[in-house]
Amino acid sequence: MAPDKKGKIPPQVIEASCSGCGTCAAECPTDAIDMRHFMDKQILAQIDAILEDKPEEKIVVFACNWCSYPGADLAGTSRVQYPTTARLIRTMCSGRVDEDFILYAFKKGAPIVLVSGCHFADCHYIDAVTWTQRRIDRLWNKLERMGIRPERLQLEWISAAEDRRFARIIGELEEMRKKVTRAEIKETIRILSKTK
Repeated sequence: MAPDKKGKIPPQVIEASCSGCGTCAAECPTDAIDMRHFMDKQILAQIDAILEDKPEEKIVVFACNWCSYPGADLAGTSRVQYPTTARLIRTMCSGRVDEDFILYAFKKGAPIVLVSGCHFADCHYIDAVTWTQRRIDRLWNKLERMGIRPERLQLEWISAAEDRRFARIIGELEEMRKKVTRAEIKETIRILSKTK
């Protein structure tokens, strides 16, 4: 992006500089950037589909294309058992997971949301996970200020080879999900309905 504040020229996307992670779209304060193939409306539609029926029984999992999604796939192909309540949404990178996606999932009744991506040293996009970490840290603080338990949003780094780690994390989140009451979900929806 190359903004020119003095000349009042809006920012222009320099496509040759794009690595494809989607972090810019998630960080853009005006939602002026959208990604090809991982557009906001596509991800929001997946959240709608996941939480359409019995949302209180689901764990929404945002999984990066390069590490955590293959880790989940390996768990399946290796027949590693884990709870069936996890529903995955593949993104190119955890950096693509916009705060709005997470809040939307909670507003639609998700008891637990997991954002998962590559370990810091293994990020396909070099430093996109650092942006993810900062965004989730901000969101945990925001949730707490709003009166929503921040631990209902989890962040985990899972590599493509960590099928058992993926299964263990989903198992732990399932136990956490069981402790989120319908009243708490209803209160979360009420709080988020009053905002943006």
